[in-house]
Amino acid sequence: MAEITPLRRLARVVQARLGCSYSHAKDEVERGHVTVNGEVVVQPGALVGATDLVVHNPNLPRRRRPAPTPPLEILHLDEHLLVVVKPSGLLVHPTRDDERDTLVTRAAGELHRRTGQRAPVLVVHRLDRDTSGVMVLARRHETVTALQQQFRLHWVGRRYLALACGHLLKPRTVDADIGRPRPSARRAALPPGGGQPALTYLRPLELLRGATLVEAELRTGRTHQVRVHLASLGHPVLGDTVYGDKEREPVVPPRLALHAHYLSFTHPATGQRLEFHAPLPADLREVYRQLRVREPRGARSAAATSPPPQRTLRPPAAAPAVQRPPRTKRRGPARGRRPG
Repeated sequence: MAEITPLRRLARVVQARLGCSYSHAKDEVERGHVTVNGEVVVQPGALVGATDLVVHNPNLPRRRRPAPTPPLEILHLDEHLLVVVKPSGLLVHPTRDDERDTLVTRAAGELHRRTGQRAPVLVVHRLDRDTSGVMVLARRHETVTALQQQFRLHWVGRRYLALACGHLLKPRTVDADIGRPRPSARRAALPPGGGQPALTYLRPLELLRGATLVEAELRTGRTHQVRVHLASLGHPVLGDTVYGDKEREPVVPPRLALHAHYLSFTHPATGQRLEFHAPLPADLREVYRQLRVREPRGARSAAATSPPPQRTLRPPAAAPAVQRPPRTKRRGPARGRRPG
């Protein structure tokens, strides 16, 4: 039986050959001054064996280091998937060739920093560019398929926090189809008898000065669903340039005041139910603070404690109580002495 030779990291091999520090060997690899079997390799963590021909040639053209990707908050990471917190203003994936800073590229860069591996990150679902919050990404194609099936079957729990115009005084269930008048339209709508089914449970958490902190729970995942359904009730999200009303906004928010703060799903490989939370980011916390400080006395209300209905999609309106006339006590003949 042939002896199996151990594999070593390329930078360690170069370090041993040159008798230098590890950081210098790593720099030489990244500059493109090292070849493996005649091919330039710029990954210091690449694995090489004893039979591979490793050559250091400082006269080779210097390779530019790829620009470092900005950091990304990761809530969970394993060999199948990763859960991240998407910042506002970041696209999930590029829509043009020149768009390099996206959620996908940042996630891939974070993976490389943590594991030393360069591998693609696969999109499972999306958030609007201006929406922040929790997202799950996949590292394997079979993981994408399994997670997307959970989304289609509505087994994924999704809750958003929104700062909405006006005062939403009680929980509401919005069961209204969402569609676009044409495929290229930017604005979605509530077409009568058309579109795709969309169901959102809305619960007011706190009344503020001219606004409400609302939790929205999705039972479907349509384009702009929370934004469209809140706007249909007369409570558009603050900072919404498509469905909002600037004249009604009590403050000028820095961006769309919508944040995906909760995500739960079943892990495709382990079968374990996972839950993730992401609090309001700093920019929306500041908007919330301004609205809370400036509110008039007595405007704030306690959070609604009753959970949104889970089964009744369109509860019938309660019938008005029948007002009955007050009952009067019947009086018999006056008791007293009998007439003589």
